[in-house]
Amino acid sequence: MAAILAGMLLLTWGRDGWSLEAAPRFVGSWGLAILVLSLGGAAMLVSAIYGFTGGVLFGASLSILSAGMRWHAARLFAGRPSAPFRILLGPAAFLLGVSLGLAPSLDDRFVVVCSILAIYGFAAAYELNRMPDASQSWPAITLLVLASVSYVSWIPIAFTVPLESIAAAMTNQWLPFVVLATLLLRVALAFIVLSMAKERDEEEQRRCAQTDILTGLPNRRALFEVAEAVVERRVHGGGTPVSLMIADLDYFKDTNDTFGHTLGDEVLRLFAKVAQLSLGDNHVIGRLGGEEFAAILPGVGAEEAVDAAERLRARFAESAGFVSGLPVGATVSIGVTADLHVDSGLSTLFRRADAALYAAKSAGRNRVVFIGPDDTAVPVGEGRVVRTSPTRLFAGPGLLEFSQVRSA
Repeated sequence: MAAILAGMLLLTWGRDGWSLEAAPRFVGSWGLAILVLSLGGAAMLVSAIYGFTGGVLFGASLSILSAGMRWHAARLFAGRPSAPFRILLGPAAFLLGVSLGLAPSLDDRFVVVCSILAIYGFAAAYELNRMPDASQSWPAITLLVLASVSYVSWIPIAFTVPLESIAAAMTNQWLPFVVLATLLLRVALAFIVLSMAKERDEEEQRRCAQTDILTGLPNRRALFEVAEAVVERRVHGGGTPVSLMIADLDYFKDTNDTFGHTLGDEVLRLFAKVAQLSLGDNHVIGRLGGEEFAAILPGVGAEEAVDAAERLRARFAESAGFVSGLPVGATVSIGVTADLHVDSGLSTLFRRADAALYAAKSAGRNRVVFIGPDDTAVPVGEGRVVRTSPTRLFAGPGLLEFSQVRSA
């Protein structure tokens, strides 16, 4: 049965092209572990039939190695660094203890094996429990803990009903219950591993579908989903502002034409990095397409949003002066808006921020322009706020009142 389970898992891994990504590798590693377990069980069975003690020790060490491999698979699936030497620590300690005479009897060796198996099982459950999405792994965690508890519960049996010899162990009255419990746990864990890997793979596909490949930021689709969630929270909560900024890299076509598209891609990645560092984790910035980006700032008022945009503009201008040793001198123009009343959606905010961006471009680029609920634009140029006078500008489907730059 262990060999069949191993074949099923390895076949599933093979259909994924022996991929080393987290989900397929988890399935494959678990399958290899069960394959080692089946070999250990076969070695112990054959050795028990022919009374070969050395084969029993070898089979027991393979069973411990299998438990270590399952722990290692759980560790990798949880995103923890690889620790292959610890896989060999269990079987090496067992064989060393036997060779030094620390476990002379069959009962002593049975206790040692059960103890090591329990430790590896608890360790695997602990690794899965440390995952950010540990709630999705609770069936595997439960079974691993249950298996470890069963190993511990078998230890008193060795003292109350001594095995005495291998032949006695094979005919012991509680052996069928041990085999049956172990088999059921192995089968259940194998199918849970498949389920966990499938769920992780589906999550990865959803993440890729909502991520801009070049910059690693959320794409347009993901950004608008965040916008809908923000509006939903506003409907039930209310009383908190929402700010929006739209940024567009200045003369980006000239950058591509002058330095090449490879360096242009580097500039886009640089802006994404600077934006994430400037805006922090509480805000969501995504790539709308091309050289245009947008950021949603829940709970942020107008003044704070303008400060954040100006900080982003200044940091990017400083960082993009030289890119890969070339004097690129890239800059960004940013349109900002904020409002308390967005219960009906963020479409108005997007139109207003887009109009502010257009105003920043028209005013000379490399600046921030803010348009408030009254459709009045306040340009913020290189850290200074300038006085304004009203005019009209075509922005999208309609005309928006905004203000154009006058002398400070």
